[in-house]
Amino acid sequence: MRLKKLPEQLWQEVKSKKDEKPNFRTLAKAHAALAIRIPMYLPVRPENLWELEFDKHLFVRTEPGATSTFELDSEEIKNDADLGFDIPTHLAKMLQEYRDRIALKHIGHRPRRVFVNLDGTPKSQATVSYLISSYARRRAGIVITPHQFRHLAAKNMLDANPGNFEGVKQLLDHKNIKTTTIYAGINSRRAARHHQSLIDDAVAAQMPVRKRRYKKGNKNHV
Repeated sequence: MRLKKLPEQLWQEVKSKKDEKPNFRTLAKAHAALAIRIPMYLPVRPENLWELEFDKHLFVRTEPGATSTFELDSEEIKNDADLGFDIPTHLAKMLQEYRDRIALKHIGHRPRRVFVNLDGTPKSQATVSYLISSYARRRAGIVITPHQFRHLAAKNMLDANPGNFEGVKQLLDHKNIKTTTIYAGINSRRAARHHQSLIDDAVAAQMPVRKRRYKKGNKNHV
């Protein structure tokens, strides 16, 4: 929850400084919010994250009901097939606000790339990685690297559906299922926990529902 709330908190702080002059610290805070929120929902590789461009990788649609999309071609991810995700509405809104308002205010024009300096030049991969780890540590007390968002994605999917290695493989765009199992950790423990919860749920479903007793004259009972 702390990790999920952190980008929202940073974003509100950035948006609250409406009358502020162009400032690299405020721009960096906006980048930290996006650099944490994007891989949380779109678990891309760190080497792809820092290079993201609007209208090449990120297609943000503003029309009501339209779907924004994220695309990487096979050459960029060194794989046999292109990679594509739908962008959640809340993330698409952040990207639109950043491109059309926040970045415009601080760098003077709409950016082509997401992570840029005040002069419009690209931020380095090391800088983007530092923003993620430093803000997560200082503001949320969490130690995490950009690459560990992919581990987190695998864990979340397998906790909900033990054994779904193929789903994780497709999400993380692995060529080999062996790579996926490395991310997954010890699946037997996860499967055992899932089985135990199924037993508890089955038992709970068979338990009789106790009726509440009410004294005579109690008009509040249903």
